[in-house]
Amino acid sequence: MPDEKTEKQLQQFVESQEGTDKETPVGSGITPTPTPMFPHSRSEGQISRGNEIGWQKIPIKDLPTQGLFYPKDTEISIRSASGAEIRHWSTLQEDNYMLLDDMLNYVLERCASFKIPEGHSSWKDLKEVDRFYILLAIREYTFKKGENHLQVKTSETSTINVSKEMIDYITLDPRLMKYYDDEKRCFVLKFKTGKTMEVTIPSVGVTGFLKNYVGRKQDQQQGFDTDFVGFAPFVIKDWRGLSDSIYEKLVLESNNWSISEVSVLTKLKDLFVETVNPVVKYVDDGGAERVAPLNFLGGIKSIFLISDPFSELV
Repeated sequence: MPDEKTEKQLQQFVESQEGTDKETPVGSGITPTPTPMFPHSRSEGQISRGNEIGWQKIPIKDLPTQGLFYPKDTEISIRSASGAEIRHWSTLQEDNYMLLDDMLNYVLERCASFKIPEGHSSWKDLKEVDRFYILLAIREYTFKKGENHLQVKTSETSTINVSKEMIDYITLDPRLMKYYDDEKRCFVLKFKTGKTMEVTIPSVGVTGFLKNYVGRKQDQQQGFDTDFVGFAPFVIKDWRGLSDSIYEKLVLESNNWSISEVSVLTKLKDLFVETVNPVVKYVDDGGAERVAPLNFLGGIKSIFLISDPFSELV
């Protein structure tokens, strides 16, 4: 059976990540003004990271989302993690989900570069289901000599080495994809009432804002709309400009959703949750394709540590 803690950590991507507060409206048809926030944010005229020494481009079609929910010509590049970054990673407390999430983002912020054709971009633009794939890509680029063997159990007596290509993160359900709009890069739902609603796959930035928002409300012992939190990652398209006041305005607007809108959004949300189930695909000794749950030997911390550290000694 999979380690319950690890399985929960990997399947709750849509509930994690750190966010930011600005004053420009976002979501629900409001277009925010992009604001540069992080060292890797670059304007259109700057050099692509993929052309810089030490940076490697990730083919966007190789992502679990296949790049369908990013602007066309988006570029993602990675570099290897440094000794100092791995030292910080080694302090990871896997039993604290909030701190685990922050550590995943710590690596992304420093080792991943996200470039969109227009405006400023950030690692926060990553879709949640792509985040772990990028993390494993950074791991493989860091341990080019094979010093790190990421393994999962396939039975009580056998294990397999895992690469990022072996992990199946999401199934793009045809029931969802029939509403995909290639120009808007999101799902466009058209209701019989004539109303149109745009929904998307949750991004790291939006779910991060929600994590912080809920945490602040709980710390201050203030009430908040627990129903809308579940819908928010799908109906808020951009983390830029998202603030408490704007978010709470969106909450109020959601009270006017019709029964049809609530029903469709609920089904879409449920379908997404069903399709996000990270497993490892492998071929057994008999040639049959099998799947195994993500249950890393050594835990999540093993992703960025040498498997046999004593082999490095003389």
